[in-house]
Amino acid sequence: MLLDGDEPVTRVGVIDFERAEYGPVVRDFARLSDAWDGRADLARAFFAGYGRELFPAEVQRLGCEAGLDAVSGVAYGTAHNDPELVERGLRTLRRLRTGTFL
Repeated sequence: MLLDGDEPVTRVGVIDFERAEYGPVVRDFARLSDAWDGRADLARAFFAGYGRELFPAEVQRLGCEAGLDAVSGVAYGTAHNDPELVERGLRTLRRLRTGTFL
């Protein structure tokens, strides 16, 4: 847990290193993208908070990472009886197929 500020605590942050690894930042965005599914306003707000729009090569990589993550999620969720993970993967694949990913 990270604490920012003196007493009283003004902000608390948590970093989850469970699946930490070196890789492109768009890999994380692929996993987060379900949060703005169907909400272009939320996607714009997310990237405004990030500080910039993605470069064209990053957008292309994001689609690849999302597809790999979706297939992995469907396989893992099916094998481990996790219907929410399966559904998230299927939603991502539908968005990629219909061109409505971003």
